Amino acid sequence: MKSYSNHLASRLEYGETVDLSRKPILRSSGIFPVIKNKNFSSRILFMGYWLLKRNIPEVGIIITLRANNGNILLRKIKTITSTQAFSVELNSLLSEIHLISDDFLGSLEIEFNTTRDMVFPYPALVLQFFGEDFSSCVHTIERIYNDFEDMVENEQSKVPETGFDIHSTDDLTSFAAFVNGPLKNHDGIIDYIVTNSKSEKLRGTFHLGPINPYESKLIKLGEYIPELKNFLENNSGSISLNHNFEGFYPRLLVGNMQHSFPSVSFTHSYYDCTSCNSESDFWSRTNENFYDSSVYVPLFLSNDFFTELIIYPNFSPSDFYLDIVLYDAAGKELHKLKDFILIKNKDSKLLKINFNKIINELNFDKNTISSANIITKFVGSKIPSRIKFGLNVGIKNSKSKLPCNICFNTKVGNPNIDSKPGSFHWSPIFVQNSLIALSNSSPKKNYSKDANIELTFFRKEDSKTLSRNLVLTPFSEFRLKLDDELKNFLKEEGWVTIKSDNPYIQGYYFIFYPSGSVAGDHFF
Repeated sequence: MKSYSNHLASRLEYGETVDLSRKPILRSSGIFPVIKNKNFSSRILFMGYWLLKRNIPEVGIIITLRANNGNILLRKIKTITSTQAFSVELNSLLSEIHLISDDFLGSLEIEFNTTRDMVFPYPALVLQFFGEDFSSCVHTIERIYNDFEDMVENEQSKVPETGFDIHSTDDLTSFAAFVNGPLKNHDGIIDYIVTNSKSEKLRGTFHLGPINPYESKLIKLGEYIPELKNFLENNSGSISLNHNFEGFYPRLLVGNMQHSFPSVSFTHSYYDCTSCNSESDFWSRTNENFYDSSVYVPLFLSNDFFTELIIYPNFSPSDFYLDIVLYDAAGKELHKLKDFILIKNKDSKLLKINFNKIINELNFDKNTISSANIITKFVGSKIPSRIKFGLNVGIKNSKSKLPCNICFNTKVGNPNIDSKPGSFHWSPIFVQNSLIALSNSSPKKNYSKDANIELTFFRKEDSKTLSRNLVLTPFSEFRLKLDDELKNFLKEEGWVTIKSDNPYIQGYYFIFYPSGSVAGDHFF
């Protein structure tokens, strides 16, 4: 794990001093476990954002499909010279090599190469598993390091992976999946700590055996942890996985499978920072005009929808209070739950905040409440630099029993960001049942700045675009559902860019299905 301060400097974050010895990023890559079976398949989605964001006129792509054992099945080279939407379809790649299978597990690696600095070594890609009445999405997870210097920089300290929901019932199976790097692992070893809904702990170790270079592994946790089902007692829990993997950035694909309605809901793992207590693991409070951190979350509460905030026991040693401020779509503050909960490091609790329950207890009309601003207030002056929560959105009484489980970070109250002239975000957008939610939300106290926003839509068919404009007042929210004009323009999945003169734009995308399945993630 790279220190947060080094992360900001190496990625040219606004207001940071850049190390003159910083190496430019000429290769950016992602590697994903992919599956095709009788119920669903896989694809990778992206757009040519480098041409917009970095003014890079041409990007070379290498696409590599590997079998489960790591052997290369297909390698393709392409060139991107436009900003349109693109997809890499597993079904199409398997057809090219005449591999007909309803039981394929392997990997897709996509490498982007340029002669100009791309800044980020991990590209903005989206992995989607999709079936007839469900899908699940997550942004770039693993990547193979560019070189030895890259590996050393990112392995300054090794920490476990955590920060996601697990289930273990007769119908639900939790899993973790990854693709090994170029180094053979003679025995993959994982030490685990499971936390159940009562915050009780279950510890143990399991072995994966030898793992070949680039081998894909799908770990069904219940098969390695026999006590898991009884320990979780039909409730969701969380797990911390301390591994001995080397040679790749180990952001795991994690989630749950449902058997009665064959489907998957996944997210990515995140750093377990409970042992991270050095000076570089904290951010000093430097300006009392800002909250320690805050984040916008959209609320879905009507018609059997539910929204939950999950607080995992994964923070650097610290205690903090959580405020919850509820808003309507126009940004009017409806209610503030001050010091709603105190999270104590020594308690190591897994906490679930049920917004439906909160709204019912307040006796508010669910249709008037649009969003919440989650504010952290840390005891003392040191603030953990990495603050990750989970956002669950689902539909009760439906075929799908699994909500989306979005891993997202709060926005640290960084005064440098306040002088940033604007922001640029982008998100995939889907023709069927898609919703984009965005807000003008800041960790600044007494925040009062409007945001002028231009939405530009990109499609796969060609490089034509369609644009719309809007204004968001402080803490107001805009939800975009595709109208006929957008559906006719896009025709299939595409992308939208969100350009603003305000640095505090936040957002998420969702896909809702009649089955009750919900896919979602945060903006790039």
